[in-house]
Amino acid sequence: MSELQLGLKQRGSLAMTPALQQAIGFLALSNAELSARLADLRLQDADLTTAGSEPGAWIGLARHVEAPAGRPRRLAWRDRAGLGGVETGTIAAAAPGLIAHVEAQLPLLVRAAEDRPVALAFLRALDPTGWLGAGLEEIADEAGCDPARAKAVLAQLQAAEPAGLFARSLAECLSLQAEDRGLMTPAFAALLRNLPLLAEGRIDALAAACACPADEVAAMVRALRRMDPKPGAAFDQATGSAARAPDLILRRDGEGWLLELNADTTPALRLRPGDDPRSEAQRQARATAAALDRRNATVLTIAAEIVTRQDAHLRDTALPLAALTINDLARAAGVHRSTASRVTAAMVMAMPRRTVTLRALMSAAAPAARRTEDPPSVQAVLHRIGALIAAEDPRHPLSDAEIARLLLPEGAALARRTVAKYRTLAGIAPQSGRRKA
Repeated sequence: MSELQLGLKQRGSLAMTPALQQAIGFLALSNAELSARLADLRLQDADLTTAGSEPGAWIGLARHVEAPAGRPRRLAWRDRAGLGGVETGTIAAAAPGLIAHVEAQLPLLVRAAEDRPVALAFLRALDPTGWLGAGLEEIADEAGCDPARAKAVLAQLQAAEPAGLFARSLAECLSLQAEDRGLMTPAFAALLRNLPLLAEGRIDALAAACACPADEVAAMVRALRRMDPKPGAAFDQATGSAARAPDLILRRDGEGWLLELNADTTPALRLRPGDDPRSEAQRQARATAAALDRRNATVLTIAAEIVTRQDAHLRDTALPLAALTINDLARAAGVHRSTASRVTAAMVMAMPRRTVTLRALMSAAAPAARRTEDPPSVQAVLHRIGALIAAEDPRHPLSDAEIARLLLPEGAALARRTVAKYRTLAGIAPQSGRRKA
């Protein structure tokens, strides 16, 4: 007689509530598509607006991304066609109104005639937001002076009106405005050093960092929300617009990056007080607002991980992308693979030199010659194949097998057929075709 054995098995499952389904659905939408979806919902107790119209909303829409450890502070110039060796593509073009506004103040800001060329170099690097679109050492190179002198001229330019112009980071921009308004105390300085805690809503940790009570922190935060993180944007009179406004904006923030959701296109919900806070309309409005906040935080987390992985390429587009797949991204960001896939397919990010989808900043890993956590990307191998062929003897071009042997010591273990496939992807003719040419 056979014995029936009963076993208990613990199973975990995620209940797909309507609120969770809604939050997941938001991740697959761009800012414009999300605005249309929210408009279709016709929430009774909430007004649909954009985050840019909400005072202080920028605090929850921005995130500082640190530069990876070990990154060189300066990259070698690849094209010295620009003035002083600065590539013209690295210099942001501010709106004519902003340039004229600052030029009118220059005689009062920079009185020494020998410092005027240095000031003009800073002016050429002014971003439409009022920030500097290049680093201090880069601008010093362009002006032909040492960094110490450039720093002294920058201090004079940062007295320009409105306060916050010529900042190199979000903290510096807000610090200039705090000093202009007489708010810069040791506690306020500590608040600016700990902006990530504010973005995460960790008021208790922020109070400890500022060494002051929570109510004093709340007062400082209210003052901070009245400041403008983009003091030059009011002068932007440009009429041309891209086919699609970006969902994310990336720009330099000191040694790192400032990543932010585009406040002009990110939808926001302003909840109206209802007669009964427990009513279905109120409950639905609060659930949708919470799903919107969760979507924004998830998008920033995923995009920040991409920026960290591709730091070298973002600083110098001549460098290839690092290997980064959807699975790699999901593990690093702590989200499900489907979530990473939805966000990277939907989001478009404006960078210092171009606007791309997040998916365009990802590249599969090529077969590696040894076990490593940092395998070469397919794009890196394509670049290397192109470089090898560009340097070959045209009378004796390299075969695909020879290219594979040359790549092996560099960490890429490619079969001859794989080299042929990558070479074709790069639009390079085979050995016989190159010999005839």
